[in-house]
Amino acid sequence: MRISDIANIIIEFIRLEVSRAQSHGVVVGLSGGVDSSVAVSLATQALGKKSVLGLILPDRKVSDQKDIDEAVELSKLLDIKYQIIDITDIKQKYTDLLPLEKISLGNLTARIRMTLLYYYANLYNKLVLGTSDKSEMMIGYFTKFGDGASDLLPLADIYKTQVRELGMYLNVPKTILLKKSTPSLWVNQTAENEIGMEYKKIDTILKYLNENNSAIREKDLVKKGYNKNDVAFIKNLIMKNIHKRRTPKICSIPFNNS
Repeated sequence: MRISDIANIIIEFIRLEVSRAQSHGVVVGLSGGVDSSVAVSLATQALGKKSVLGLILPDRKVSDQKDIDEAVELSKLLDIKYQIIDITDIKQKYTDLLPLEKISLGNLTARIRMTLLYYYANLYNKLVLGTSDKSEMMIGYFTKFGDGASDLLPLADIYKTQVRELGMYLNVPKTILLKKSTPSLWVNQTAENEIGMEYKKIDTILKYLNENNSAIREKDLVKKGYNKNDVAFIKNLIMKNIHKRRTPKICSIPFNNS
C-alpha cells in the first residue's frame, strides 16, 4: 500500500471517530519524537488546526531541551494551540512519599503525563489521541495506563519504520525524523538501547510473524534467514507483555437465571 493511502486512511479514521464521539477535537502529548509528531500532523489535517491541542509535558530533571524546542517548533509550524506544563514539581510530590526505583519512577512519569492529557480532554470535550505505533504495541514497549492509554490509536497498525516514512511524506522536520526514539522517562534513555534491538530488525521480525503466523516455529524463521536468538527475543517480548494489549480480565459468574 502506498504511504499516501495510509495517510488518507488515518486522516479519515481520526475525522470519523471524533465526529462519532461528538467531540471538539483531540489532545496530543508532544514529545518532539517521530510518533507524536506524525500523529499531530495527521490530526491537524483531519480536523483543522483549531481542533487540535498539543501538550508538551517535560520533566526538567530528565527532558532534553532540544526535544521541547522541536515540539514547540512543530506546533508553530502546524499553527495549533499548544501548552507547556512542567511536571517536575508534580512528580516530586509523589516521590517525596514513595520508595525510588528507576523503572517504577519512569512509569509514574508516563502516568502523570497521561492524567494531564485526560484532564485537558475533559476540560475541552476532546479525545486523547494516542501515539503508540504497531512495533511498540506488539512488543509491549509502553507504560500501561501511561502512554498506552488513549481514546484513539491512529498509528497502532503501522510499524515504527513506516511511521518514519509517513513522517517524510507529511514533511515532518528531518531533525525529528532522524533522532533516536525515547519515552524520555529518565536521562539518556533511548528506546532501542532499552529494548536491546534496533527498530529495523524488530520490524522485520514482527512483519514476518504478523503476516505469516505468530505461532510459527523458530526453526522455520531461521531457514528464512532470521537469527534464532533475535526471533526468540521478540516472541518472548510479545508473550510476556500480552496483558498490556488486553482489557482487564473480568471474573465471569455463572448465575442461574431460572
